[in-house]
Amino acid sequence: MILFRYLYTLFYILMMPFVLLRLWWKGRSMPAYRARILERLSLDRMAPCPVDIWVHAVSLGEVIAITPLIEQYLSKNKRILVTTMTPTGSNRVREQFGERVIHRYVPYELPFALRRFFKTFKPTVGVIVETELWPNLIHFAHKSNVCLLLFNARLSEKSCRGYFKLIWFFKPLLNQFYGIHVQTEADAARFKTLGADPRRVHVTGNIKFDLTIKQINFEPFVAIKSFWGAKRVIVIAASTHENEEQQLLNCLRRLQEKIPQVLFLIAPRHPERFEKVHQLACAMGFNTGLRSDTSTLNEHNDVVILDCLGELLGFFHISDYAFIGGSLVPVGGHNMLEPIAMGVPVLTGPFVYNFLAICQSLLAVEGIIQISTATEFVDNLSLLHDNEAAKAKLCTAASQVLHANQGALQRYLIVTEEVLAQ
Repeated sequence: MILFRYLYTLFYILMMPFVLLRLWWKGRSMPAYRARILERLSLDRMAPCPVDIWVHAVSLGEVIAITPLIEQYLSKNKRILVTTMTPTGSNRVREQFGERVIHRYVPYELPFALRRFFKTFKPTVGVIVETELWPNLIHFAHKSNVCLLLFNARLSEKSCRGYFKLIWFFKPLLNQFYGIHVQTEADAARFKTLGADPRRVHVTGNIKFDLTIKQINFEPFVAIKSFWGAKRVIVIAASTHENEEQQLLNCLRRLQEKIPQVLFLIAPRHPERFEKVHQLACAMGFNTGLRSDTSTLNEHNDVVILDCLGELLGFFHISDYAFIGGSLVPVGGHNMLEPIAMGVPVLTGPFVYNFLAICQSLLAVEGIIQISTATEFVDNLSLLHDNEAAKAKLCTAASQVLHANQGALQRYLIVTEEVLAQ
């Protein structure tokens, strides 16, 4: 393990020019990637600032999931440091918490950067969200006497099989965590298969069921709907990936025939693809608007690209149907609980292995519709639209699953408080 980590560190150092070049390249479409680079290297000047809890949430989805728990920490006057890796996650932290937390990009896997990071912040407890297993980050946190917790952890069968080939590496890595708190019994079994001490592994539940919507102001989204016409049926395709938009847009004419005046909202998962998807829709002959440019929004729009971040819940609120992306292509799907919390019927594709437990629970009670192709998406959506009773039944079943699985938030809070008290 020690030799491997040294070799890993050497390789990482040799790759740093390419890592920085990748930042510059991604910055072409999203300039935020070119900002705060010294922060990623722990080379910016930062006075010592000890915190109680350090939370690492890699990107936007993880930040959204862990937000209710951070709010609970803040209500108990804890000093919080939140790190992310992407600008989308960073923007969400700043919008949600402002100056109430310290926010930084997590340092790269460089020993000098990590030593300086932990020397500056001296966290008592470190909460890593889901499955961010960076060897040097975990090593130097452990070396700095940070009590590490893996929260809302999940591990797919596919990932487990891949990691098992390196069990000699993952076993000591996982056992540097004080506790590994997973979403399901299946996740627990997989972590144990990788060598995690069974005494460290606990089934604590999925915190994503505990999302909060009370603080969201929906009025601006209702106002936006007036641009298109308040009575139009709105279908949103959320968190879409490469080739998914093409498949869905290829079938949009059929959907327009079945549901006249339907409006199709597309929210690409990655901001750097906003313009590409906009050009695609225009090239296919659709009257296409941009959320960021209200002058392009009107009652004649066929498609609107949601090219702003942090607004999905608001657009779910004004939508009549939702398709969750990353599922028509082998990405593994995304969080389908957000539209369910808004009472919106949800459709998803066949590739849902990142949210398998949630999807299986919903399918078992017919609380979601799973399709295999974009053609099936149109067929199932039009059938649902013509059957109000079936639509209501689906939404009710999905809502019952959502509420039945809530409670993980309090369990994660209790775990954190117990560790802090030791």
